[in-house]
Amino acid sequence: MRFLNSIRRRLGYVAAGAVAALGVAAISQDGTEAADHRDGPIFANTPANGRADINDIYLFQAPGNINNTVIIFTVSPFPGGGGGTPATFDPTLVYDVKIDNTGDAVEDITFRFTFGAPNGQGVQAFTMRGLPSTKFPPTGILATGNTGANVNVRGGGLVRAAVQDDPFFFDATGFGQFIAAGAVPFPRPVGTAANFFGPDGNTLSIALELPTATLRSAPSNPNIGVFTTTARNGVQLDRTGRPAINTALVPPVPRNSLGRGERRNAFNAGLPRNDRRSFRADLIATLTNVYGRPLNGPFPTSASSLADFLLPDILTFNTSTAFTTNAADANGFPNGRRMRDDVIDLELNLLTGGGITTDNVPDDNGDRITDGTMRANGTFRPVAFPYIGAANLPLNGAGNSFPRP
Repeated sequence: MRFLNSIRRRLGYVAAGAVAALGVAAISQDGTEAADHRDGPIFANTPANGRADINDIYLFQAPGNINNTVIIFTVSPFPGGGGGTPATFDPTLVYDVKIDNTGDAVEDITFRFTFGAPNGQGVQAFTMRGLPSTKFPPTGILATGNTGANVNVRGGGLVRAAVQDDPFFFDATGFGQFIAAGAVPFPRPVGTAANFFGPDGNTLSIALELPTATLRSAPSNPNIGVFTTTARNGVQLDRTGRPAINTALVPPVPRNSLGRGERRNAFNAGLPRNDRRSFRADLIATLTNVYGRPLNGPFPTSASSLADFLLPDILTFNTSTAFTTNAADANGFPNGRRMRDDVIDLELNLLTGGGITTDNVPDDNGDRITDGTMRANGTFRPVAFPYIGAANLPLNGAGNSFPRP
């Protein structure tokens, strides 16, 4: 009863049965889930399956260049760390960045990355292709190079595939304990809440800066949508658009509530064009039964309007939106996503109608991110591709061990 009363104080409109059910959910191997890291049973065992596990997508106008757009695709949690994943891209996987520039949730352009076997120093040759190849004559090959280096893209732009600092910040441990144990309060207080992914956790990253004109359907249409996938032998294993859709909304939520079955692997294997047909009812069930949303009503109050906003699961962006030096301005997620955007706070606030507004973990990236944003003292950080932070060394250091405390 103490737990139920504490949740009622935070989420006063949530149905008692749904809230009480949160108390006995099982999460993952180490009790944490966050964003799209380990967002389904297939990825619960990170050492075995984590190389195909997509973490996040970041999408924003290039700092200092209004004519370019940046896409950063992170994958494979904690590479090189004890119990995590190898510090190399899996040569058996295909990594795709898919661009919808007509608003129909179908990719019009795909940037495909494939990797060779690592040499003795862990360096891999990679190829970036543009598909369909007829849009990128004569062969569709846009870049070839080695991991760990900035590589020129034919037609303009840069690409880098490497181990980088993971910019994501979230008290995943606290959230996992809250969902798993129920009686554990969330958010944890300031000083106890901690970023599970930093400040020294790493990720594999594909950072891509391209002329915006390459991504648009026409100069008059600035809007694009982006999602990423991993696949092996033609079978899609994971996908990501907006952060935390699968983790927070796709059943079972809570994890022991199997009335709608286990849907997360199916979601990872799905196509955005089919999301409303295949998963709208799942999201509505979670939004009504767990987050206490009424079925119908205006956005963002009702479950139906929220489900229609969140699906299809594509990260949308108006490419004419300027990247400003003020990291706290009104630009950013859900219009694209910058690395300093506190997406978890925004989503918790949206899903709970203000019942939970923060996880008490602020951006801790500091000068790791070279995006030109203003520091607290009024000076500016440098601007330098790939914008995402350099890898934390040594890769097998304590900060990159997994599972984390």
